[in-house]
Amino acid sequence: MTRRRVARRRLAGVLAAAGVAVGLAACGSSTVSTTSGSGSTSSDSGGAASTGASTVQTTAGATGGDSWQIGSFLDLTGTDAAGGAAQQRGINYLIDQLNSQGGINGHRLSIKFCDTQSTPAGAAQCAQQLAGVNTHLVLAQAIDPPTRGALPYLTRDVVVAVDPILLPRSGGNVWQATGASSVVADAMVTGVRAAGMDKIGVLYTTDTSGTHQLEAAQEAARRQGLTVVSQAQNADSRDVTPQLVKLRSAGADVIYLASVGTNTAAAVNSYRTLGMTQPIIVGAAAVTNGFLHSLPSLPDHLYGVSQLLASTDGLPAATASAFGDYLRAFRSDEGEPADTQTTSAVYDGCVATAALRAGGPDVQAMLAFLRSRPITCLGSTMRFDIPGLNVVSGQPAALAQAGSSADDGWGPLDGGRLQ
Repeated sequence: MTRRRVARRRLAGVLAAAGVAVGLAACGSSTVSTTSGSGSTSSDSGGAASTGASTVQTTAGATGGDSWQIGSFLDLTGTDAAGGAAQQRGINYLIDQLNSQGGINGHRLSIKFCDTQSTPAGAAQCAQQLAGVNTHLVLAQAIDPPTRGALPYLTRDVVVAVDPILLPRSGGNVWQATGASSVVADAMVTGVRAAGMDKIGVLYTTDTSGTHQLEAAQEAARRQGLTVVSQAQNADSRDVTPQLVKLRSAGADVIYLASVGTNTAAAVNSYRTLGMTQPIIVGAAAVTNGFLHSLPSLPDHLYGVSQLLASTDGLPAATASAFGDYLRAFRSDEGEPADTQTTSAVYDGCVATAALRAGGPDVQAMLAFLRSRPITCLGSTMRFDIPGLNVVSGQPAALAQAGSSADDGWGPLDGGRLQ
């Protein structure tokens, strides 16, 4: 048996623990379609159709009356396009595995994608086009603020989201399948403290995402006895040299970029222009292969913090084994490393398809399942048990380091710590 086939079988068992029987049929390099398990691909919409501010594409994971279709809106164009493309690749990967094992409850799956163009208006239009898919299940794979623009149009469906700052309230139909940004901030601060550093310089955007990440970093630092100094920037800034100079002058041992999209790349470029040598850490949304390829060159000390567990050191044995299998199988099947967006898409898919298996396509039955049952995915047991919130707990996060080239992706910390 080949190493690739062994990795597939082991990962199939890991994801099956989520209540979903899955295999590991390769989904190649396709960006808009998944295979049906028989090796064929097609589109029931004839490809992409223009729909004003958005674009709908339907995969052909299944056809016929027994097909179950899931909706997904993501940022495929606009400022957050790199993250959206990776999200699409990750969920296609999971759906393909599901179909290779016969789908869910005898139903093969397809997924209908819609491009938000990274805007709330585009997301609102997407939501209206995706509402009422026959599973009544929609994946919110965009970030804020587009996701919030979509939610008012999806009140009759179960929505499973990846945005870590969404923080949906209990009692609703929206569920956050990735941990809160405080989980990421804790992992970042723990890594800084372990390296013997005590002052974090945060460059944050003044939008909802940036201010939320700043607050999470400040609270995590306070708990661990570290200091935070901060500088604000506009979300559309292209030169943040003055802010970085101020953070350096304030004695920041490490720079944390609390931003998303193209702004993060602009900040890294300003950092290089200044010849700074402090470790620079990007947030979860930038821990992607697409982000690395967007940079003219990589700094020597570029780190990211996210749910991408590039090193399995210190993890429980089951999590270490499962996540290691996932990393090997994804790279073998996709021809590139997993990143935080492909990984969060798998978590999103685990939550959604476990609910679908338990109660789909009945909305109330799926909601009841999510309120009461744990979900195991990639070796971690997750619950929606945070008081007052539909936010998953039990999902780990850690620091990763960019490789020497963009093609290397993200990997373990050189020497095991920030430097």
